This record gives sequence, C-alpha cells and structure tokens, in this order.
Amino acid sequence: MAEQVVKLDHYYLALPDGSALKSSFAPPATRAASYGVPLVVAAAGAFFVIDDARVLGLLLLLTAGVVAFVVSRGVDEARRARASWERQMFCRHCAICFLPETGPE
Repeated sequence: MAEQVVKLDHYYLALPDGSALKSSFAPPATRAASYGVPLVVAAAGAFFVIDDARVLGLLLLLTAGVVAFVVSRGVDEARRARASWERQMFCRHCAICFLPETGPE
C-alpha cells in the first residue's frame, strides 16, 4: 500500500497536460512582491515632509508603510500555501491529499 502514496507535487507533474485532474491538484498561485508603489509614495511623503507639508508627508509615509505591510503579508501567505502544497502527499488508492504529519483521514 505504501507505493500508492506519493508526494502531491510529483503526482501533479506526472499527470498529462490534458488531464482533468491537473487543475484540481494545481499548486497555489505565487505572488510576486511589488514594492514599487509603496516606494514611490514613501519618496513623495519624504519630499513633502522636507518641503514643510508635514501632515501630508507623514500621511503619505504612513500609507506607504501600510501598503508595504499588506503586500508583504500577501507574499508570505502565498509562500506558506505553496510550502504546504509541496509537503502534501497523495494516496492513489483513496484519491485524497494529506499532510504527512496528520496522515490520511
């Protein structure tokens, strides 16, 4: 029975391209970190702080920090989902996915 249990990513890669199962076992989407917008907003905020529009500058700096935090949280969540997917096992006999530490249910 142990030969029926394989890593999910290996099983997914072994599926033919036209397989209907390919979409149901697909890895979670990756998310690239795009810090360009927060960086531009932070630069504009720094400019306004230096140019004596302190309230607007501080507001822009705060906005840039919050947006950068949200972007980094999204990237971390996508990385955790991908790591969990890569750890998953697949039982060909039962047709279920499970994590090795929890075992099949």
